Amino acid sequence: MADSVVVSGPRDAEVMEAILKEMGVSEYDPMVVHQMLEFTYRYITNILEDAKAYSEHARKKEIDVSDVKLAIETKMDHSFTPPPPRELLLEVARQKNSAPLPLIPDKFGIRLPPERYCLTNNNYTLKKVKKQVSVDNNIVLIIYSLHRQPLVLI
Repeated sequence: MADSVVVSGPRDAEVMEAILKEMGVSEYDPMVVHQMLEFTYRYITNILEDAKAYSEHARKKEIDVSDVKLAIETKMDHSFTPPPPRELLLEVARQKNSAPLPLIPDKFGIRLPPERYCLTNNNYTLKKVKKQVSVDNNIVLIIYSLHRQPLVLI
């Protein structure tokens, strides 16, 4: 009788799943594991490329631990910035929250900013059109108003 073999993913995918399980994540999209693997492979490749460049610059034949450590330190300084200290955030929040909010006006409907800041504001002006029409040897001046109603001046 043949034993049933459970086909599992690559070992790296199993490690990523174990990391998620250890962190308490029980439900996740299967694509999360693929994204984590892609990020990890790209990160490690970039680190090793930088370490290779450092070892070549130092005229070494092989990459050693100090090159990899330097590559990781420069990547950490460049790519990953730590959050600001909690005390700084609390002080900024205290300063912002010390000023009271303005009162809400007793208006109904949608509250829009002033007209000049709205996208619904006209950003053009209409040019007045003047036409000259001759009637019985008299010149009649017709000016079209904004409402397209002609004003006749004799």
